[in-house]
Amino acid sequence: MINDLLKVISEAEIFQIVLFLVLLTLILIQIISKIVFFVQILRRKKTIKGEGQSPVSLLMAVRNEENNLSEKLPHLLELDQDNYEVVVVDDFSQDNTLSVLGRLKKENSKLKVSVLNQETRFSIKLSQNIALKSAKNDWVLFVPPSIAQSQDNWLKNISNSVAENLDVIVNYSNVCKNGKFFNKLYRIETFLLYLKSMKYSLAGVPIVYFENNVVFRKDKYFGLGGYGKKIKEPFANLELLINRFLSKKKFNIVLNNETSIRFSEKVTRHDYFDLMRKSFRIEQHLSYSKRVLINLSSGLKLITLPLAIAVIFLFIDVWLFISAGVGLLLILHLLIIKTMQNRLNERKIFITSLVYELIMPYYKLVFRRRFNGKIRRQNGRAKFKII
Repeated sequence: MINDLLKVISEAEIFQIVLFLVLLTLILIQIISKIVFFVQILRRKKTIKGEGQSPVSLLMAVRNEENNLSEKLPHLLELDQDNYEVVVVDDFSQDNTLSVLGRLKKENSKLKVSVLNQETRFSIKLSQNIALKSAKNDWVLFVPPSIAQSQDNWLKNISNSVAENLDVIVNYSNVCKNGKFFNKLYRIETFLLYLKSMKYSLAGVPIVYFENNVVFRKDKYFGLGGYGKKIKEPFANLELLINRFLSKKKFNIVLNNETSIRFSEKVTRHDYFDLMRKSFRIEQHLSYSKRVLINLSSGLKLITLPLAIAVIFLFIDVWLFISAGVGLLLILHLLIIKTMQNRLNERKIFITSLVYELIMPYYKLVFRRRFNGKIRRQNGRAKFKII
């Protein structure tokens, strides 16, 4: 087979050889990367043991959530765990949220309630700041008011994973499945972002795309002085700050279902596209070196398939060798996706996630350019008004 390949190359034109070697290099780089990542996943322990039961404060910033709080909060207040508290900040609700919180507070001493008494443009970030100031424990964890599914020992497992040598521990979270179209797209995008975070984190370049179910030391937040200028960012919240104090030596990302949560929310088209916008903005706020790494990795994926098709079209004699390389790349990717989905108990999105990954990177390229252009125009108008 190698002799046949050498014979074909010896008879080819220079430009054909160059294209073939470029494609071969791209495929080999990705194969090696995926093998390393897959081995890291297999070696990853399903459970993480820290230094015992560390107290954790569960935090919520809520607005008009009386139904979710009535249904979900009592369960959070009755977890099989002693050394924890639940801090809820009401973000100027117009329904009966405060009444529900007042009733539950009387029934359970673990609940602490604070209130934001006026409407502001950045109220969600201000509410989070109040919650962090109100927390008595060193370790904090934000959860959505719509939290619907968690393992029986979810918080206990998280408390056990806390260690003195860590600052941040990322755990999986996603919406509950309901069979709706945009719900499935949202679940797939969330899963793939977690996979992306896992890949870079295991490579020593930690990145966080979500704030929910991420336990961290609150003093790291205040060490940065809070949100500061990032309070004006409309598409992301605590992720912006967590990514600033992340350190590869004091960071862990968990790959199991024991510390994961699901939340029950109606996902609309707007929610799905906002999730993509959020990931774009989070990456925009990363350090220059991380942005370069992400862009290089994304660029490799984007050009491999079109280049493979072009080389086969122009150099048909090597189609078998190219197909073998692309096939191996696909098999490794299938193994990674399936292993991750099994570990996280993320079912019934295997085939759709593969189709999604094949198509969406090209759509995202266009969507991101349009979105970034819109952001630049808005920033330009803002500067013009200031002048």
